[in-house]
Amino acid sequence: MTRKGKIIFGVAIGFAVVSTIVLFLVAKRRKGGGGAKSLLLKSDKTLVCSHIANIDVQGSSKAQNNLRNIQLNLNNDIDIIEMDVQITRDNVPVLFHDSTLNGVTNGSGKIQEKNWSEVSQLRYNKDSSQGIATLADAIQELKKSGKPSIFQLDKCDAGEIQKINSLGLFKGVENQMLCKGQSFIKPASVVEANVMWMPIIPSSYVGKMNTESVIDEIVSKCQGSQFVEAQFSDADTMLIDGTLSDKLNKIGCKLLVVAVGGSSDTNGKSFRGDSQAQWAKMINPMKAGAIMTNRPLELKNYINQSV
Repeated sequence: MTRKGKIIFGVAIGFAVVSTIVLFLVAKRRKGGGGAKSLLLKSDKTLVCSHIANIDVQGSSKAQNNLRNIQLNLNNDIDIIEMDVQITRDNVPVLFHDSTLNGVTNGSGKIQEKNWSEVSQLRYNKDSSQGIATLADAIQELKKSGKPSIFQLDKCDAGEIQKINSLGLFKGVENQMLCKGQSFIKPASVVEANVMWMPIIPSSYVGKMNTESVIDEIVSKCQGSQFVEAQFSDADTMLIDGTLSDKLNKIGCKLLVVAVGGSSDTNGKSFRGDSQAQWAKMINPMKAGAIMTNRPLELKNYINQSV
């Protein structure tokens, strides 16, 4: 083979190798690839999750899911910001918690029945300076901040996730978007969007998480998920003693415990309440990977002081 022939052959081989690698990575992503990975998943500390973007800092708003509070959460390095997403009649994803606008805003009816032009004019009753924010505006704030914070998108079904992804809103922040659902199995729209997934432990397991076999069954179903939201009772001793968290950590999944609210199906009676006394038990012995709270700064300081 001539020198020129060898060069051409070498270039061809190099191109084939690179092409194979690229095709492999693309195929892996399309199959889910285990989902996006946030930098915060590497943290050994319990992560702080702000409920409906609430934050206990001067200048915060009493309105739910508002843009000012999202900015304050980002400024104060809160790990996870939970927000509720609904989609208007003309397909604009907005942040709103309740099933209707009645009583919460100066409007009435459902988000899904109104166009964005109508929704954008509404104001919260608890803070008339704040209107209903779009998810796009919230994500823009996340990008501008440069922070690794995670947005936990609640009230999103598979179809809504698909709509959001089709609008290109996840682009560039896939590893900071966490969607939640009732099933251990990721919806196809979550796989396609390559965002993180958090199933909720089904109520059928409540009261039964006290044997190794049940714990192992839950862990096996959490493979590929980055978080799992706890539902438990005081009888779920192997969740409460940290066994479930230890096993989840080995597969790269964190247990998120909700400190706000609570019922017999979502928090054991001994664990209800958004207070330092309850946080202490969620951190040890439960070893919660994340705690959802209405007082994220207080919780953050408590965790830092406890380490």
